[in-house]
Amino acid sequence: MTAVFAPASTANLGPGFDVLGLALDRHCWVSDTPPDDRGYAKHVKLEAEVCGPEHIARIAYEAAGGSVPIWFGFGFAPSRGLGFSAAARAAGAVLAKVQEGLSVEQAQLAAYPVVCDLEGHGDNAAPAVFGGLHVLVDNKNHRLNLVMPGKLLAWVPINASTPTDASRAVMPTKIDRADAIFNLGRIGLLISALYEGDLSELAKATQDRLHQPERLDAAPASKLALQSALEAGAAAAWLSGSGPTIAIIAEATKVETVVAALPGDADILQLEVDTLGAVVRP
Repeated sequence: MTAVFAPASTANLGPGFDVLGLALDRHCWVSDTPPDDRGYAKHVKLEAEVCGPEHIARIAYEAAGGSVPIWFGFGFAPSRGLGFSAAARAAGAVLAKVQEGLSVEQAQLAAYPVVCDLEGHGDNAAPAVFGGLHVLVDNKNHRLNLVMPGKLLAWVPINASTPTDASRAVMPTKIDRADAIFNLGRIGLLISALYEGDLSELAKATQDRLHQPERLDAAPASKLALQSALEAGAAAAWLSGSGPTIAIIAEATKVETVVAALPGDADILQLEVDTLGAVVRP
């Protein structure tokens, strides 16, 4: 039996629209046999489904050369801005390459173009395949080996979802030069603050004028969660991907206060950075 687990991700990190992505320790998995009664991993549901021909994991698996029946499971909700489709596709594509006899590292490299092509962009694909934090340029991934300062949280509404296409439809079609300069400066500040472990600059560094204002106006609960986190002392907060999830960084001593300030009817996830990407687990 072979099972491949691929991580969730948070894209953009505020100003890095379509160019920044970070892997998180929640997973989708694809296996070439059904699960047994032991389960596979923390945070992953034991329940599994056979992947039909239209399943996104199956499509990626076949695009990467796979051909046998496969099963799919997951440990985080779809359509919440956590890179569900990228994780499902990464798990399927890497499984196909592992079945060819490639090492995990070779399988990741071979699967990445497949996942990128199916996703349409790499800000979720790169962390789902390789793990860690990535800068994407023309879908070429550049991994940054950084230690995330503070504690990473996610506010995930239970009864709300945001399809990516619908979320992109509310964004402006033209960008003011001042807004572009605003975001360029904050991307530079964000990378600098992460390298230096400087929590004091993260609130400013994760600000955005290119995509978040319109998306948050269309999701008032998410907007309230972001504002509430910052007002409660979080070091940073941003709309995760297309939302509605809000990703948050907080000092360890402030986590309880921040969580208490967040709106209800949501799951609050305490997360770690996944550094491995799509890997085989026994």
